[in-house]
Amino acid sequence: MGKGKRDCRLLVVVGWVLVMAGCVSQPLPVGAGPDGAVPLTNTYWKLTEVAGNEVAASKTGNEAHLILRDDGVANGFSGCNAFRGEYEVIEGRNLVFSSMASTRRTCQDADNPERALFEAMANTAGVQMEDRRLRLLDTDGQPLATFEATRQP
Repeated sequence: MGKGKRDCRLLVVVGWVLVMAGCVSQPLPVGAGPDGAVPLTNTYWKLTEVAGNEVAASKTGNEAHLILRDDGVANGFSGCNAFRGEYEVIEGRNLVFSSMASTRRTCQDADNPERALFEAMANTAGVQMEDRRLRLLDTDGQPLATFEATRQP
């Protein structure tokens, strides 16, 4: 019975990943806001730097990214696994992630940013937005990860 339950869970996770992969995305309009600024929510944020290291282009074509939905749901791809959870913006500048979960694929790529990204998200206390960049910050205001807006989901 345990194996059947595990298979069912795996099927649900795989189904969710396929549904998310099938979502059509649109390029961001030029000048989406003042000075090209884009909204925090409902924007596809491509991971460009984490733990002080530039994120290399994915060998699989699946880039690490984050999407923060209007309803408080955060989802994305770590470079190896899909993830989903909740987030809250407090006082317009503090960002906190909670209830995060991910698929559990084993990835052998040494350049994979997953571990550093999940650590950055776990330690995020603030957020800084500038033009088309989103930075996750620690409690001292130091950058943990940087994302670039590339399109709207």
